[in-house]
Amino acid sequence: MGKWLKPLAFLATLIMFIVMVAGSLVTKTESALGCGNDWPLCNGKWVPEYTLASIIEYSHRLITGVAGIVVAIFSVLCWRYYKNNQEVRNLAIFGLFFIVVESILGASAVIWPQSSSVLALHFGFSLLAYTGVFLLSVFVYQREKTQSLVKTTVSKGFRNWMWFVAIYTYAVVYLGAYVRHTGSSMACSDWPLCQGQVIPELYGQTGIHFAHRIAALVLGFLLLGTMIYCIRHFKEKRRDLYGASILSFILCIAQVFSGGFVIIYKLHLYATLTHSMIITILFGIICYMCLQTLKSPTNEKLRR
Repeated sequence: MGKWLKPLAFLATLIMFIVMVAGSLVTKTESALGCGNDWPLCNGKWVPEYTLASIIEYSHRLITGVAGIVVAIFSVLCWRYYKNNQEVRNLAIFGLFFIVVESILGASAVIWPQSSSVLALHFGFSLLAYTGVFLLSVFVYQREKTQSLVKTTVSKGFRNWMWFVAIYTYAVVYLGAYVRHTGSSMACSDWPLCQGQVIPELYGQTGIHFAHRIAALVLGFLLLGTMIYCIRHFKEKRRDLYGASILSFILCIAQVFSGGFVIIYKLHLYATLTHSMIITILFGIICYMCLQTLKSPTNEKLRR
């Protein structure tokens, strides 16, 4: 059974990543009602008509369904193989729970009209589902290396800091999704300025868009501070946090510039999807750092 875990881990993470991209594609192409108000049918049929919107929406549903099956199999196998491992149980439950929540919310958004604030939650719950699967996959791949990576315990202050950064990042993600669902993506039609100003008039869609920019800028400084701290304190004894902090800051910079490209190229599909892809990976890395702050050399020796 163990030999199947790594291939399944890769497949489960990949398909959940595709679910995230497909969800962003649905939003970008305004295909959420490509199947009308029917669910699980598509305009009253199991096989939808060949219109672009219906194909995009129905494909997203199919991918999500397949993802649920793959993740369920992967989670059950991990649970059985790593018996009595609390981390595995928690991650398996976490991932499966948010896949179910995301599916229910997606179905309800089709059947009943939803506000922009509720629709923005859909991306957030999908991101949590992906993160649960991603972290479980990292556990499978790093299980034999964990003891060499975790050579010291982090301070309570740094642990609390990382959890704060993760929660703040999630808020930034939600605000970004809210920008899309309120139609505020082009409220600032230039970049890095907004309507030719450093600080525009803060009301309506412009205020929503600018708030997201400021939140993303603050996140960049938070991750810069995290990286500097990790380089100074963890380069030798916590290679997991050291490497992840550098990667997270690089991804944050890439995310900022991808957001600029979204504006410069007037919501071009590739730019928008790239923006969603990077934040998905970034949030997963930040949550990985949170999880790693809970580990100590003593605990890892006991688990072996």
